[in-house]
Amino acid sequence: MKQKNNAIQEEKDYQAIFRPKEEPNDQEDLKTDEWIEAVSDFEMFSEQLQRVIYDLHQWKWAVIALHSGIQGMMILALNVGDGLSVLQKKDAEQYLCWKKGDRSEPVPRGKLVPFLDLYKNIKDDKSPMNRSPDTQHFVPKGTQDKSIKLLHHLRNEFMHFTPKRWILNREGLPAMASDCLEIAEFLAWESGNIIWYEHDLKKRLKIAFTSARKSLSAVEKEYNGGTS
Repeated sequence: MKQKNNAIQEEKDYQAIFRPKEEPNDQEDLKTDEWIEAVSDFEMFSEQLQRVIYDLHQWKWAVIALHSGIQGMMILALNVGDGLSVLQKKDAEQYLCWKKGDRSEPVPRGKLVPFLDLYKNIKDDKSPMNRSPDTQHFVPKGTQDKSIKLLHHLRNEFMHFTPKRWILNREGLPAMASDCLEIAEFLAWESGNIIWYEHDLKKRLKIAFTSARKSLSAVEKEYNGGTS
């Protein structure tokens, strides 16, 4: 009984921080959703790219922001409205059971499908990417598969850094980032799976993409000794 009461209190504490969308407090609370998060990630990516020429360590934050942004775009593209298509199978099933059962219990907290599995899903012609005749799945070209795996590896290295001496070759980073940015651009504008209802967010993302492209070109030129 005591353990159950502790769990209930923990859930109340959690919900006190993350209020549902129906109870916003415009004066005090940070409001966000999957759209805002994805756009903000690419704005951060763009900002960090402007710093990497002068400080190589800023690649850490550029990589983390790009990884988060790509994940956000894949979520937006794969989500069919209820969010279950981007949750791990057992968590989606648990939520459906909760929805059909006793809703007095706390809402189950679902976990996202792992990053590389999300990437596999956006390439799957039987996934929600092809939900209508006007939508399409992603078909990688060139080194994009290799680059997305490298991005994921680098993000994990930075996020879970262990004591060691680590040397990262800077020369391959602009090409890797450019490949990944192309994937994001496809999801945002070409796949037909992301409908931009908020004009301001769409405008912000376009600015972030354009700025990132410009910065990547400058960085690559710098790394190549001043020649593009």
